[in-house]
Amino acid sequence: MSWGKLLQPDLILGDSVLSLSPNLLQHYNLKGLVLDVDETLVPMSAAEASEELRQWVEEIRPSVALWLVSNNLSQNRISRIAQSLSLPYILGAQNPLAVS
Repeated sequence: MSWGKLLQPDLILGDSVLSLSPNLLQHYNLKGLVLDVDETLVPMSAAEASEELRQWVEEIRPSVALWLVSNNLSQNRISRIAQSLSLPYILGAQNPLAVS
C-alpha cells in the first residue's frame, strides 16, 4: 500500500468533529484520528481548547488513538492546546488532500 493511500481520510464529516461518537468510530472500524488544530478544533483566535472539546476528547480517548497536527509553526500555541487535551502533536504538517 502506498503512503498516499495511507494518508487519505477514511471518513469525511459534513459536521463538526464533535459529532463523532465512539459508536460511529467503531462502525467504521477506525483505530485512530489525526486532527487538524487550526479552524477545525480551535479557532485561530483561541489559545486553548474549549470545555466542549476537552469533554469530547475524554469521551473518544478510550476508543481511538488521537494525534493533533497543525501547519502552524507556533510551538507555544499548539503545545498549549495539546497539553490542555493531553494529546501528542506535530507542527508544520501539510493539510491532507480530499478524496474525490
